[in-house]
Amino acid sequence: MTLADRIVLMRDGLIEQQGAPLDLFERPASTFVAGFLGSPRMNFLPGQLVRTAGSDSVRLNDTSLPLPAGRNLGDASDGQSVLLGLRPEHLTRSHGAAPAAGHVRYDATIELIQPTGSRSYATFSLAGAPVMAELQAHDVSRPGEHVQIDINMKRASVFDRQTERAL
Repeated sequence: MTLADRIVLMRDGLIEQQGAPLDLFERPASTFVAGFLGSPRMNFLPGQLVRTAGSDSVRLNDTSLPLPAGRNLGDASDGQSVLLGLRPEHLTRSHGAAPAAGHVRYDATIELIQPTGSRSYATFSLAGAPVMAELQAHDVSRPGEHVQIDINMKRASVFDRQTERAL
């Protein structure tokens, strides 16, 4: 990604997606592209799309994560099985009384911390699935710590679970 103006990402001899590196990273066409680019890799969470007049959300077991208003999901249907893609850097330690617009606040219990110097990778469970967040080094201090995490849903990816293509 650091050397190219354009990337052609292939899978099994077929072009999966092509374009500028940041376009592929920010708007992956499939779970393959999303999982291939980025380190640590994107978190994928199975859920169902809930479509109502004026608002859409992804339901992950007992947790509902609203998508930002105006998010275009094409002809996706209510109840459709999806994979929600969340990059670790789009999960941050909460600061302030309320989450920013387009963010969802989640109460998490840290299960694992991997310090890397200026950053720490913190793993917690979200709706029964392990999720990794890339946090500032001192945002968490120990496993078992309870923290609030803001999830940037403006940066979330939503994929059809059957085809693994972006919605």
